[in-house]
Amino acid sequence: MNLFGTWSSIIAIALAGSAAHAGTDLENAINNGGEVLTADQIANLIVGKVVTAKAGEKTFRFFYDPSNVVDGELINGGWNGSGAFAITDNNQVCVSMAADKGRYRCLTAVRIGGAVHKFNAAGKMTFELLEFEASTGL
Repeated sequence: MNLFGTWSSIIAIALAGSAAHAGTDLENAINNGGEVLTADQIANLIVGKVVTAKAGEKTFRFFYDPSNVVDGELINGGWNGSGAFAITDNNQVCVSMAADKGRYRCLTAVRIGGAVHKFNAAGKMTFELLEFEASTGL
C-alpha cells in the first residue's frame, strides 16, 4: 500500500469512528440502557394525571384527561392551551395543540434510570417528565 492509500485508510477509520459516536438523543438514551415504554406503560403513567414536565428552562403542567383531551400551562404564566392526545399501538404518545393546526406530534417515551424523557420524531429530547399526580384536571 502506498502512502496515499495508508492516509486514506486512516482518514476513513477516523470518520467512521466519529460517525459511530454521533447519534440522536433517542439513540444515545437507548444505547445507554434507556427503556422504551410500551403503550400500556405510557397510558398508566399519564392518563388521568397531571404531569409536570421540563423543556429547557421552562416547566409545564399537562393534564391528560381519559377522554383524550390534554390541557397544558406554563408554570408562572405566559402560556396555556388545550388539544388532543392519543397513545398509539406503536408505543408513542401523540399530541395536537391548537397551534399545531390539526397536526399530531408523536413522541417516544423512554425511562432513563428513574426519569422519563420524551423524544420527537427526529430523536431529539423534548421533555423530561418530573411528576405524575392523579387528578381530575388543571
